[in-house]
Amino acid sequence: MSKTTDTPRRARWSKGRVRAVAWITGGATFLSVLGVLGVSPKPASGTEAARQRRKPERQKVIIRHVIRRVVVVDPATSAPVTYISGGSTSSGSSGGSTSSSGGGGYVAPPPPPPPPPPTSGS
Repeated sequence: MSKTTDTPRRARWSKGRVRAVAWITGGATFLSVLGVLGVSPKPASGTEAARQRRKPERQKVIIRHVIRRVVVVDPATSAPVTYISGGSTSSGSSGGSTSSSGGGGYVAPPPPPPPPPPTSGS
């Protein structure tokens, strides 16, 4: 008696049935891992570390108004400039052009500086 003749042959599963069983077992394995992680207790220091990892509170914007006082002092005026017209020729100081028809200007030299203030003798 040989084995092949005495025992009836078992029927094979179809491809669809094998795939369905594979998908079901894979999904069950995946969900069981998530269930184990969900049931496990959280460490006490983990919650404090999570609080420290948060972003710090947003800082307030500080606007500083800087007020600067500008005092404009008139510059010391120089001696008045005198223009004399009616000359027949002009000097070379009026723009570099000369004219012989009159109306040229003349600028007087500035006055000498004022004398120094008197000092008390000791």
